[in-house]
Amino acid sequence: MNKAFCNSCGSLVPAQPRERDGKVILEKDCPQCGRNDTVISSDARRYMGKRALDSPFSYSGCSLDCLSCQHRKQPTFVFMDITNRCNQNCPICINNTPSMGFLFEPPLEYFDKILRHFSHYDPPPAVQLFGGEPTVRADMFEIIRMARSYGLPTRVVTNGLKLADRDYCRRLVDSRATILIAYDGCNPETYRVLRGSDRLLELKRRAFENLREFGAAKVAIMTCLAKGFNDGEMPSLLGFLHGRRSFVRGVYFLPLAQTWDLSEFDLKPERMSTEDIELMLAECFAGEEIDFVPAGVLGSLPTLMKYLRVKRPPFMGAHPNCESLYLLVSDGERYVPVSRYLKGSLSELVRALFGVEERLARRVARAQRSVPGRLLGAVGLRENYLALSAWLSVARALQRQARLSHVLKGRGIGKAWHALCALAGLLVGRSTRKVLERHSRFHEVLQIIVLPFEDHSVLETERLERCPNAFVFWDPADDRVKSVPTCAWPEHKAAVLKAISNYYGTAAAARTTAAPA
Repeated sequence: MNKAFCNSCGSLVPAQPRERDGKVILEKDCPQCGRNDTVISSDARRYMGKRALDSPFSYSGCSLDCLSCQHRKQPTFVFMDITNRCNQNCPICINNTPSMGFLFEPPLEYFDKILRHFSHYDPPPAVQLFGGEPTVRADMFEIIRMARSYGLPTRVVTNGLKLADRDYCRRLVDSRATILIAYDGCNPETYRVLRGSDRLLELKRRAFENLREFGAAKVAIMTCLAKGFNDGEMPSLLGFLHGRRSFVRGVYFLPLAQTWDLSEFDLKPERMSTEDIELMLAECFAGEEIDFVPAGVLGSLPTLMKYLRVKRPPFMGAHPNCESLYLLVSDGERYVPVSRYLKGSLSELVRALFGVEERLARRVARAQRSVPGRLLGAVGLRENYLALSAWLSVARALQRQARLSHVLKGRGIGKAWHALCALAGLLVGRSTRKVLERHSRFHEVLQIIVLPFEDHSVLETERLERCPNAFVFWDPADDRVKSVPTCAWPEHKAAVLKAISNYYGTAAAARTTAAPA
């Protein structure tokens, strides 16, 4: 049974999303307060369209008892708080860092316990360093090296201020960590109101130039969107990103959720949903189909993922109404929707891949029990045969779905010339990127991901139960590494971090006292 928090008493009560007047309402049935509602989507068509791409899931029933939960699945992505200090302290901070009232900055041994634990997972999860602001820790690079020594891919979430320093930026690029940098658009006024200083924009711009100079290759941005502040800046933001497409690979949009005390910061913006942001992007490309799909949709393609040897993406298997995904493609001059290169929509391409998955799964089953399949297995060729079959099946699906004439440059016979030149370039080993730039209108791809800001009133247990990402910590009470679904972390964060802080404070005091003896 899906549950959510009652708007009045805060109890966890039965809840279901319902379509009403073109929106989606989370109806909560509280035994004490009666029914109360929260709008969770401004566009029911888009919301339900993503749900239609979902695969069956067996729910165990969630009571938000995350610290002792026994049915958590193995996380694909783990978030690790390394400090609660920050060099910015925005008034809209979802982490409420300034109000915690204690310092959380455990020693390296704490992170070693966590990283060593996850190094035994197969496949190992990626680790994302969080805060606070991770770059304020003097030993952050040691934590990155430690994670990489355990074979764990590492990402750093930063406001980017320290990257305005050339030497520091070079060190971070050289660490080979993926960099996620907060960038709320090109208007200084947005930063003055939401972040507390309009000077931040200048520092962030300098950080981007440093990233370009030092050859950063794995960068994404995180953009918080707030109605009345930067919700009209999508076109200028896309232009900014296109100018940095050589190293910025994606953008995460976050709808602003009010998590602050109005007595301390007098701002109450209109609520935004995932679909509001999707519509903002659609308005940048009037007349074109911009249909987001669930970012976790690859969870419905396990056989294809296996035989194509695709690395598990961070949101694989998530609830269809959590993160949503779309792709923009550079045609050399600007970003355009990926649907421009398709005969149908992105959703239709996903459905075609569902068909490929179903047929491939049957082929795998036959190969495992048939005589020819067993013979191939005996000589070590069955997996190669199935991998080739997977690639050919996907290629046929793409051939049916793609508009190849829109991909190649030129007209008429000119397109055939570009096609031959592209094929020749690939055969002689030229860079795929260079070949595409020279002969096609399909250059760099920009991932657009919309994240749900899970404030208290929209938290749903069904979404949490399927969450493939988690905040992780080592619990000194029982010497165990534990995880909490990402969007449930705010419910537990302060108490968990304070207990860890107290433990290390007490342990440090005990060591200091014992030293003279």
